[in-house]
Amino acid sequence: MAQFTCEVCGAEFEQKSRYERHKQTSHPARATSAADIEKTLKGVDFPKTRRELIEAVDDGENAGEVRDILEQLPDQEYRDAAEVARAFGELRTHEKAADDQPSKTGGRQAMQAPSAARFASLFEGMRFPANAEELKSHARPEASEEEMQTLEKFGDHTYHSMADVTRELNRVG
Repeated sequence: MAQFTCEVCGAEFEQKSRYERHKQTSHPARATSAADIEKTLKGVDFPKTRRELIEAVDDGENAGEVRDILEQLPDQEYRDAAEVARAFGELRTHEKAADDQPSKTGGRQAMQAPSAARFASLFEGMRFPANAEELKSHARPEASEEEMQTLEKFGDHTYHSMADVTRELNRVG
């Protein structure tokens, strides 16, 4: 009789090491993304220092992971969430981003650019599957005119997840 049972898929294991390896390889924890950080920082008034950003993180989903990431960012003042996302990208890839990145050149305008991370924040709480009209209706209260124009280009079909929305954003962008 197996001593260890996977809570996700029900696979059974007699050895703890095999159970743990199964969990790591078959059901790895989802890594925190730039969109998660942007979502966590939604509503934060910029500019903010790294310390102020850490203090602004509420106890919500991914809060601990986002705080840990913010602790690793350079100690500087950040103008907007896009600049935080850029610093996170540099941290994750160990490469300095090009100087013409939106967070370097755009300030508030960078948050208005039709990026996947920005659209992910527009569709926070969205229930999928959804059609194009439902996407527009959900995004309308927070979306800029440019973002709504982008949504108008979306095909009239069913979107099953944010991945579908991102693919469509790439297609129309």
